[in-house]
Amino acid sequence: MKKNSCFYSPLFFIGLFLLLMASCKQKNNDYVKVMHNPLLFNNVEHKLNYVIIYDIFTPPVAARVFAYADLAAYEVLASKGKHFSSLQGKVKGLNNIPKPSANAKIDFPFASIIALLKVGDALTFSGDTMKVLEDSVKTLAKDSGMPDDMFNGSVQYGNDVADSILSWSKKDNYAQTRGARFTISNLEGHWTPTPPGYFSAVEPLWPTMRCMVMDSANMFPPPPPTPFSKDSASPFYKMAKETMITGNTLDSTQKWIANFWDCNSFKLHVEGHAMFATKAMTPGGHWMEIVGTISQNNHADFYKTVYAYTGASIGIYDAFICCWFTKYKFDLIRPETYINKYINQDWMPYLQTPPFPEYNSAHSTISAAAATVLGSIYKDNTAFKDSSERDWGWPDRSFKTSDEAAVEVSMSRYYGGIHYKPSVQTAYIQGRQIGNLVMSKLTAK
Repeated sequence: MKKNSCFYSPLFFIGLFLLLMASCKQKNNDYVKVMHNPLLFNNVEHKLNYVIIYDIFTPPVAARVFAYADLAAYEVLASKGKHFSSLQGKVKGLNNIPKPSANAKIDFPFASIIALLKVGDALTFSGDTMKVLEDSVKTLAKDSGMPDDMFNGSVQYGNDVADSILSWSKKDNYAQTRGARFTISNLEGHWTPTPPGYFSAVEPLWPTMRCMVMDSANMFPPPPPTPFSKDSASPFYKMAKETMITGNTLDSTQKWIANFWDCNSFKLHVEGHAMFATKAMTPGGHWMEIVGTISQNNHADFYKTVYAYTGASIGIYDAFICCWFTKYKFDLIRPETYINKYINQDWMPYLQTPPFPEYNSAHSTISAAAATVLGSIYKDNTAFKDSSERDWGWPDRSFKTSDEAAVEVSMSRYYGGIHYKPSVQTAYIQGRQIGNLVMSKLTAK
């Protein structure tokens, strides 16, 4: 397997992180200015994202890592009782988060990072990289003058909350979903593996995962997809043909949009008899980068920054469960398969078709959920320039609102030829519903 050059060394970006944060060290030992800087949290979240890329997690699993790690950081900060309230009783099954000892000296922002890192370490594979990152944050705290008793109390409390979150995470049915394989029905109109890898369907049991804020995986059911038909006069045939024609007539901007939001964490390339793969951010990881950008643009403090990451990551996590329920309920054929079989056997979509059923679009669902959360938190101040795809060679894109970005995400899947247009439209609506539900929990007293 061929790796992107930026992933040859998982420790490469740690050195960059240390160099960046070294410039923030205060000679007067003012650790508050260093450890309470939201840029520090943004950078740690960014490093976790790149660990997830390196470890090649599927999009739903990556969303799980972000959600639990961010929630751990959130609950540490919530325990201070000044900025926002705990999500215990609001997130399904979440309770018994430890409270800090009455006499403990704790720097809550530092402790929140410790909690995030411990959960992130437990849920990823690159333990050595996570350990280096944790050590660098601890060194930063000490070098910036944090007293020993506060350092020790913060590390202890961060670990205590992380342990509580990890214990709760083990009850989400994740272990029971490992190794599951999808049984192909071989019925007309249903999903079958697609080239070039012909992989088995990803995460067929993900709909059985415990939701965080939704009542169930089917809380926001979309309308059924267009009824399958191979009749050339049918709505389904016309829908598929429209997808094909659109893919054949993409202009340079539409291709840029499709590539920018591709977010294929394991993309296969075929060159003659050789096959290799490249890595990229997952859809959820892309939105975590956007959360950091918008938070920084708004000069959000440490607490509001963590609040935004947590809301977005919970929305993305539940959106994957909701969308995956829909996917495996309807088990719909992908455009590539339908068009090759009934319209043009030589047609190929602009993007590589992901290995799971078509209806509806996961990227559209999770993007709308994240964008809705960000729009609720930052109101009209969500204009941003997205530079997160530079490592993959794609120029920056600018958006007036987070919702504008989510709408573009939906169209990118249609431009890429991997979804029919109704699938991205219904998914967007579904995602907005989930995002609004998340905000109702975050803002509840």
